[in-house]
Amino acid sequence: MSIVFVTPPPIKPSEPGLSAFAAAELVRRFGGRAHAVDASIGWHRFALDGDRLQATLAQVAQDPQFAKDVPAFRRAVRSVSAVRPLQAPATYRDRKVYTSAVNHLEQALRLASAPFPGIQVGIANYTAWHPSLRPESRAGLAVLSGTVQPFDAYFLEVLIPSIRASNVQQVGISVTFQMQAPAAFRLARLLRDELPGVQRILGGPLVACWLAAEMRCDGAPFDLFDRVIAGTDAELQQLAQPDADDPTWLRPPPTPLDDAPLSVALDQVEWAQYLAPRPTVPAVLGRGCYWRKCTFCPDHLHPRLQPCGQDGLEAWLHAIADRFPDGAMLHFTDSALPPAHLGRAAEVIRRDRLPLQWRGFVRVERAFADPEFARTLAEGGCAMLQLGVETGSPRILGLLGKGGGDPDLSRRVLRTLHHAGIRSYVYLLFGVPTETDADREATLRLVEDEADAIHALNLAILNLPRRSPMHRAPEQFGITEVLPFHDDTDLSLYDDFRCDGRHPRTEARRWLDHRFAKSAAVRRIGADFKSAFKEDHAWSL
Repeated sequence: MSIVFVTPPPIKPSEPGLSAFAAAELVRRFGGRAHAVDASIGWHRFALDGDRLQATLAQVAQDPQFAKDVPAFRRAVRSVSAVRPLQAPATYRDRKVYTSAVNHLEQALRLASAPFPGIQVGIANYTAWHPSLRPESRAGLAVLSGTVQPFDAYFLEVLIPSIRASNVQQVGISVTFQMQAPAAFRLARLLRDELPGVQRILGGPLVACWLAAEMRCDGAPFDLFDRVIAGTDAELQQLAQPDADDPTWLRPPPTPLDDAPLSVALDQVEWAQYLAPRPTVPAVLGRGCYWRKCTFCPDHLHPRLQPCGQDGLEAWLHAIADRFPDGAMLHFTDSALPPAHLGRAAEVIRRDRLPLQWRGFVRVERAFADPEFARTLAEGGCAMLQLGVETGSPRILGLLGKGGGDPDLSRRVLRTLHHAGIRSYVYLLFGVPTETDADREATLRLVEDEADAIHALNLAILNLPRRSPMHRAPEQFGITEVLPFHDDTDLSLYDDFRCDGRHPRTEARRWLDHRFAKSAAVRRIGADFKSAFKEDHAWSL
């Protein structure tokens, strides 16, 4: 019994979606037959086809509501179908040229969505304008699964015929982001109609979070699937079991890559389709998080870190280098990368002169303030680190469970990485319970003092993750009321909150607009980097 795992659209078209490929690799390691399809990049290629866009443009040009948009649509069609600037390294050398290319892509996707009133697909979003059609809602997904979508033609003309031709018995739809849910449930309905004999399975990181947060994943619209799984080892072993018990199936012999990072199958990816200056290979160095103490994060609900093997890591790095002799970017997608594993990867890349660069998310650890270690990372391919700085306030750091509560460590890490030639993409978090303007000002001072060492900023306002420590014991964090963002968001991973009548999220948003955004240092860091691709392209700009 074989299975294909599918990544539904839309995800950013800069690299393959990892979760479907990771599931297929684990099933293979357990003795099963599995492969993966990135249907997101498949849909992008289909929807952005020049002839198809021209036909849509001719159609919408007759509609008065799009009259002002037609010139922008025409420029976008030329850009994405003929020039494809986001695949050219030269585009990334000029941020104005780059921003123009991103805007053209957004307009092309808007044009592709135009024949579907009330629905718009963007580079990193899916919007259903009717308030009752929220992707975070069971009722909304039930309606959207029966609604004609921008993805339908690709599903019916390309994806489902390819699944039929592959003769698989199971289709696993792997969902990572909430914006993929409408396409996932729509695909399940179409598969039920077109291939009724094929078992439909829903899984992926988002589904694992739903289940860990004890959300209902049965009844409509989940009854479009035969099974809903979190993707545990036991569940994936069960998917592999029919093959493992089949005497006619010759399981591939063990290889050093059986203990390698979970990544994509290099020969199953259409690398030329992705919009990046060089091939970007996603991978996880381990499953789970080694820290699991952040009070605002739901990662503690998932298993502890299970790192890949050191020998497997080295073999995998060489396999990537052999596949991409002209160079590749590795994107380590772990929620927090262990410094020891990064040091090992850098050592192998430097020692063997592999044509690889890499980036990923790290905690602010003392190891990254060590100049010698930072030099090792830089010489071993580290192009950018995504740093969870969060705040410049010692009190808020302690409240968040970040460890130590020392903003000076963030300063030392930023300076050390900068001197080593490593870019820092800094994540800041505002709207934390009991946060005051004094706490926010401390963060602004840190940014202004270290602006030369900050390549880009990611600003977030806290949405309270359901079943995080902060959510489970709100009174310990000064939260007096927890409430949903909307009445019909029963599949949202987040809640809103109040603190004795105060609304820290609203206060933070106001302060960011009137104080933070007016800082000359902040404007200098982020003024010319406006892109939905965010960190996926920031390393190259």
